[in-house]
Formats: sequence, C-alpha cells, structure tokens
Amino acid sequence: MTENRFIQLHLLVSYPPSNPNRDELGQPKTAIMGGTQRSRISSQCLKRTWRTSEIWEKEGLKICTRTRELFLDDRLGLYEKLLERHGADIAEKYAKTILSVFAKTAKVKPKAEAPIDKKFIGKEIVTEQPIHFSDTEIGKIKALVEDLDKEPTKEELENLLDNSPGDIDLAMFGRMIAKRPDANVEAAVQVAHAISINKAEIEDDFFTAVDDLNKHGSAHMGEQEFVSAIYYLYLCIDKVLLLKNLNGNKDAAVKSLQTLVKTAAIVAPTGKQNSYANRAHAFYILAEEGDAQPRNLSLAFLKAMPADDPEKAIEQLRSIKDKFNNIYAEPGEDNKEKEMNLFGKGTLQCILDFIGGCK
Repeated sequence: MTENRFIQLHLLVSYPPSNPNRDELGQPKTAIMGGTQRSRISSQCLKRTWRTSEIWEKEGLKICTRTRELFLDDRLGLYEKLLERHGADIAEKYAKTILSVFAKTAKVKPKAEAPIDKKFIGKEIVTEQPIHFSDTEIGKIKALVEDLDKEPTKEELENLLDNSPGDIDLAMFGRMIAKRPDANVEAAVQVAHAISINKAEIEDDFFTAVDDLNKHGSAHMGEQEFVSAIYYLYLCIDKVLLLKNLNGNKDAAVKSLQTLVKTAAIVAPTGKQNSYANRAHAFYILAEEGDAQPRNLSLAFLKAMPADDPEKAIEQLRSIKDKFNNIYAEPGEDNKEKEMNLFGKGTLQCILDFIGGCK
C-alpha cells in the first residue's frame, strides 16, 4: 500500500427531518459557507459514530478506550485492587502516579446524571481530559496494578506507554497526549465536517406528552429543533501513514479501510434517532486513488442549491471534480476512481472491492 498514496472519498447523503448532531442549545449544528448558513455534522461526531458502530464490532476491529475514568471502571476494577491491597491513601497515590504518565490528574466530583460510588468521590484518580488508551496500554496498567507491592518505578511507568499502538481507530484518527508527545499518533484519515449543500432551514417542533390517566390537557409540553438536508462528506486517507501506524500489517490496513467506507456509507449519527429515525444511507460515493495532492470538492456547493434534486447534486460534484482534474493534471499521473450511484451504476460492494485493491 505504498503506490498511489492517497484515497479520497466523497459522499452525498440525504437526511430527513432530524437532529443528528446538536449544539449546546440543542439545535442542529450549523456553519456559514458561501455566505449561507448550512447544517453541519462535526467530524468528531462522525468519527465516534463510525468507531463505535456495530459494524466495527462485528468485524472484530480492535479500538482504543477514550476516557478520563479508567480507574473508576468496574469491569477493570483497578482502583478496587489497589484499595484492597494498600488502603485508601496509598491506593489514591499509586493511581495518580500511574495516570500522571498520560495526563494531569483531577479529583472525582459527584455527578447528578450518573451517580458515582462514594469511595471515588474526592479522590484524585481521573485525568483532566479524556485520553485514548490503547488496548495494549490498558493491559499493561492492569498487569502493573495486579502485582504492585510498592510505588511503581520510573522504568515500570515508562513501560506503560505504547508508542506504536495497533488499535485501528488510533491508526486512523490519531491521538495527542500533550504531556507525552512521543506517544502521539498522527492521524492517517482526515475527516471533514459534513456540510449541507442546501441552506439550513431550522424548524421548531412543538410537542406535548399526554398523561394516560388524565384525559384533560397534557402532562408535559416541550420544543425541539430539526433540519433536513443533503450533506457532502469528504475523507482523505494517507495509505502510507496508515500502514506505518498499523506496524506494516497490510491485511489490517485493507480490512480497516473497507470497514471505514462501509460505516461512512450506511451508519448515521444517533442524535435524536428515536424521535426521527434518521437512518440515512449515502446515495452517491466517489472513491479516488492516486498520488496527486488531495482536494476537497466542497466548492461544488459553495453556492447553496435546492435539496430536491439529488441527481443535480451528483452532476455538480462530478463537474467540479473534472474541472480540478483538468487544470491540475500532470503527465504520467495514474489516478483511478470508482462510483456508486443510486440513480446510475455501481454498488457499495464495488467501492469496497476498489478499496481492497488499493495496495
């Protein structure tokens, strides 16, 4: 997977009235593009949706654990093991020492929405920000805690960091540990915010909840916002970097790429999904492979267009792609592409086979 370094994916997805990714006010996220407000799904939302999907789990892809609360997890029982062996004060000290390898620590605070065991409250055994712990790192921490009779040595602590984790999501989306830049992983997959091709028309949904035992009036009234849109999604994949991040495992690289493409095509963010059933699939995918410098094709939708003609959106995207190719083409370039078009030819399996052949 070293020739034709880049894979680029362009997807068009039509969402019905929905609120898949909301802001601090509960409204659909937006962005200004071409002087027009558009609806938006953040890249962070998309990546989390994909990496935690049932498809990734079904494929058996190893992913990291992103958390502040590793020592609070009942399944691992890390703090409990320290508590049983050393008592509360020493347990807190050792937990803090171990976590300090990855980030600054903070004290556990009560949570109204998710009650925390009293034994954790006030203990400095969480990190200030979420850390992407690789599967290997969690295994090392667990092994250290189980056999810890005295304060861990500098060598034992240094051994906890995994400078070349093989977790698929870390290899793709990277991680940054500010305290330990040597353990950073550069992302091999860049994901743009999904932006609507049409102007965002956010609507209010006033609703009431009826009390089954009270036939007069309503038991509750509320309001929520929604929007409908065709979104343009763009992903850029550096195959060389992905292979490096996966320690040279070509089979893992191909499998992870095919799984990523499949989830990007058919898995939608779950925000307000029970209310709107916004299970949207891509109606168009353009996959490109080549050595040319990647380019986002959002220029196709710089001027907002109506969302009532998906075939026109496809035509617009292809037109801009061809124009870019014409003016930037270099002699000897060997760029390849494959399409999936709901209104034309191609299937998702064709795209997956194309990705599988990108070696």
